[in-house]
Amino acid sequence: MKKQDLKEKELWTQQEVADYFRVVPSTVKNWRERGLIKFWQAPGSSRVLYFGDEIKDFTDKNTFNGKGGNNSEKRIIAKREKPVVSTNPKKEWRI
Repeated sequence: MKKQDLKEKELWTQQEVADYFRVVPSTVKNWRERGLIKFWQAPGSSRVLYFGDEIKDFTDKNTFNGKGGNNSEKRIIAKREKPVVSTNPKKEWRI
């Protein structure tokens, strides 16, 4: 199925979502379990389906343009400090 035809579908299977993003189906499952992508599952069924609108929203939220990333969301980057190396070792090592 072509990407254009897929975009017009209302419900997508996990495999179709994985093929669209070029990832393995377990990656889509991980996104679902982390709450990054919404899904629908019939009561008593093991089959999981994804709404086409949700896929578009997920794509829009996770698309970054250019080097600076997405300007609407600020990413928090942890500052790393240089390790402290003592100039006076407590123990002298002999080989």
